[in-house]
Amino acid sequence: MRVRYQHASKQEKTLLISEVVTILRIVRKSVIRALNRNPHTRTVKRAPRYLYDLNLQKPLKLLWEAMGKPCAKRLQPQIPTLITQLTKFGELHLFGSQQEQLCKMSNWTINQLLVEERKKVREHGLSGTRRSPLLKSLIPISTHHGKVNEPGHLEIDCVLHCGDSLSGIYAETINSLDIHTHWNEKRMVLKKTKIKVIGVIHNMRGKYPFPILSVDFDNGFEFVNWSMYGYCKREQIIFTRSRSYHKNDQAHIEGKNYESVRRVVGYGRIEDQVLVDMWNDIYEHEHRLLTNYFYATMKLKEKKRVGSKIIKRYGKAQTPYQRVLEAKMISKEVKARLQREYETLNPLALQRSMNEKIEKIQAYMKSKKMVTVFNLATYQA
Repeated sequence: MRVRYQHASKQEKTLLISEVVTILRIVRKSVIRALNRNPHTRTVKRAPRYLYDLNLQKPLKLLWEAMGKPCAKRLQPQIPTLITQLTKFGELHLFGSQQEQLCKMSNWTINQLLVEERKKVREHGLSGTRRSPLLKSLIPISTHHGKVNEPGHLEIDCVLHCGDSLSGIYAETINSLDIHTHWNEKRMVLKKTKIKVIGVIHNMRGKYPFPILSVDFDNGFEFVNWSMYGYCKREQIIFTRSRSYHKNDQAHIEGKNYESVRRVVGYGRIEDQVLVDMWNDIYEHEHRLLTNYFYATMKLKEKKRVGSKIIKRYGKAQTPYQRVLEAKMISKEVKARLQREYETLNPLALQRSMNEKIEKIQAYMKSKKMVTVFNLATYQA
């Protein structure tokens, strides 16, 4: 009746409705609704389609470890480049359509395949920043680092390795980050003094592939002093500081402290010069190359307020090396030198070398009965 009703004229529809009402004894309006309604078709529930098999977990985990175990948003854009580099050194062997699937994989799928590997507890350490009343009127405050569009502007901070107590002598890592390219350099010192801090900063300047134009610190006494002020004046480096009790003024380096230092060194107490030298060996070689050539970061592209919410949009994840190659202010000779160095680097070989050195550090700490190895973030049972 419904098929006949759809193709009938107005007069014929009236007769069809009356016929249905007479035979089925249904209200006329219900008949009209039933005849106008699309026919119900019984559909078989479709089984879910699994595009990515579990055999992708092993190569994906290898890529994830080679990049320093980042989040999916930083890992996903670097997968094609990383596959090429690891395949060249024979570290990665893919078959069938695995390479195509890995390159097309979404952030959500990456997180799902790595969910068991990411179940780790993040600890928190102590802050040892002590404000300095000196020179505050002479040092300008800088808060607009989001507008930096050229390399050479650094944020510098100290990361404490004091364990559960701020008393006594302990080591600290002086961590520096270029705002534009995210190029990262760091060194560890025991019992920091203003002279040691200046010496570390002077040595780190030579490791950057571009000249340093400005430095920005917090208000700690190790940075805000006459010696540092004079050094920056002599070297013609712009010297700025953040506002007191405003950690977001140094958001770039504060966000890098965990990824660059804590995930490698952990939160244990370090008070031995031998350990400091061993960690500096890792900082200056394996971890420096991994951080700058293979560990991708994301930069804030846009931020706007919609009602009571702040919506942030980030650009594509890139490594500091890739950003240096895109920078117009850096000479072709420097870029060519970095490219030659990149071609010789095997990220998994660097990871293995770094882990071997960390195991030696753990063995040394156990032999000296300093702290348990479980205080190290990189220790795996």
